[in-house]
Amino acid sequence: MQRLNAIDALTPAFSRTHEILFQPFRVGRSWKLAAAQYFGQIGAIFVPMPLMLLLIPESSLNLVIPRTILSGLFVVATILLFGLFYLGLRMQFVNFEMVVTRATFIGPMWRRYGARVWPVVAFKVLLGTVISIALAPFLWKSVAALVQLTAHIPTFTPGQPPDPAFFSQMISLEGVMMAAFMLIKLFSTTFEDFVLPFYILEDIPLTAAIGRGFSVFLADPLHCILYLILKPILFIVGFIIQYISMLILMIPIIIVGVIVSIVWIAISAALGSGGGPGHLLGFAAAVVLYLAFMAAIIWYQCGTLGYITMLLEAYGAYFLGSRYPLLGSMLEPGPGAPFTPPPVFPSDDERRDNDGGPPMPMDPAVA
Repeated sequence: MQRLNAIDALTPAFSRTHEILFQPFRVGRSWKLAAAQYFGQIGAIFVPMPLMLLLIPESSLNLVIPRTILSGLFVVATILLFGLFYLGLRMQFVNFEMVVTRATFIGPMWRRYGARVWPVVAFKVLLGTVISIALAPFLWKSVAALVQLTAHIPTFTPGQPPDPAFFSQMISLEGVMMAAFMLIKLFSTTFEDFVLPFYILEDIPLTAAIGRGFSVFLADPLHCILYLILKPILFIVGFIIQYISMLILMIPIIIVGVIVSIVWIAISAALGSGGGPGHLLGFAAAVVLYLAFMAAIIWYQCGTLGYITMLLEAYGAYFLGSRYPLLGSMLEPGPGAPFTPPPVFPSDDERRDNDGGPPMPMDPAVA
């Protein structure tokens, strides 16, 4: 594969994303693949924030409930977060294989990485815990200042400008939290884009994969840094576009909800069902409409944000693939290469024995 810079890698990334999601386009299938990509973001990094709160002095918390009960709740919350983190991280393995091989059946890929994922889990848990402890004093100070600010929110008199000091403090606190998030995300992105592909494609220890990724970075630091700068910018732009599209989608849904509400009120008034049963039925209808509205928004958000996530996954794969021959040969096989994706979509009877794409070579000699 020809070496690509941070900008040139965008074109094949768009092509690969559209090829996976829209060739062929089936609403259920395409949404499933996009949602899998979106769910994988839960495994970006493990930040045990509930457990970190246990280190706060009790005098500064002014606890309403006993420390022992609060500690137990924080431990349970941390365990739940770890469970979601593990599922998301294992899904990242699946998502990478999905982008590289264009496989579409998640089950076989999920089972393939049962044991392989645990060294990465341990590394990310250790990295996330160390970063959390390092940033905890700054975040706790910011949280305490935020609580103090919200407890003394100034009253705004109509016609009078708000206190600029209050908003400057809020902006500075949000800046600290955003900087902490970006720092954590930088470590996560660097690991996932420059280390994880080596570990997935080859049967090597995680330490060796880290060394391989580090050597790639050192061989072309300027373009790698530009890539790490451009990738979050692409995510922000994509998120803004997705948010605008969601607002546009909400307009007809809200209009339909208002029309249904008006019709229901008119029917209730005409039938004189203003008693208890009528109110109860109206309340049930409102709950159903609200749940349907939220389900539609969540469904749309998972699909569209999953598209952005898959695009960024493909972007990273092509950028590294142009510097990693094994990955590059899988993304763009040369003439006469035995690896010839994409696969033909199997029938329902064939799906039991088909992974939906070519297998992932765990040995460079196989590729």
